[in-house]
Amino acid sequence: MDIIQAIETRRSIRSYTERPVEKTVLQKLIRLAVKAPTGSGMEPWGFVVLQDVEEINALSERIKQNVLEHLEDYPQFAQYESWLRSERYHIFNHAGTVVVIYGDTASPWHVYDCSLVAGNLMLAAAEEGIGCCWIGFAEALFNDAEFKAAHHVPDGFHLVSTLSMGYTKVPVPPCSRKEPVFFSWK
Repeated sequence: MDIIQAIETRRSIRSYTERPVEKTVLQKLIRLAVKAPTGSGMEPWGFVVLQDVEEINALSERIKQNVLEHLEDYPQFAQYESWLRSERYHIFNHAGTVVVIYGDTASPWHVYDCSLVAGNLMLAAAEEGIGCCWIGFAEALFNDAEFKAAHHVPDGFHLVSTLSMGYTKVPVPPCSRKEPVFFSWK
């Protein structure tokens, strides 16, 4: 698959097989991901990789509970309240792999740099038949001091992106997007 094909066909995947993503494959994908551009060459990224399904399931429940208990702190999630109350809803789409990308706040560009890393990771994963979905709900727990301490995230690193990952269960059609809006073109 070439890069144009990857961009044209990649989309958020929320249904995965039970086949685990192998450690060597993840290492390769993350090594490719960090080839992303970086402001001032600071390379401010760091990763937590979760593959313990019991931990992932427990984290899903903790996030749901935390968001519901503090919905006023997460107005962007209010539209999903019925999902969060459903026992069937799983924050990470029952993925066997979750990759958490943190940025070192010493870099003023850590959010941009780590977002570019996430984009590269999603495109590289598509080449391997691995689907990804950016999980916004993760912000409700993954910046928590307790979670960060348990996963050895140094002080000064802030959550930028969380991706659920797994081998795609069913083929999906390419996504469609509305045409770009140009405010100016001189």
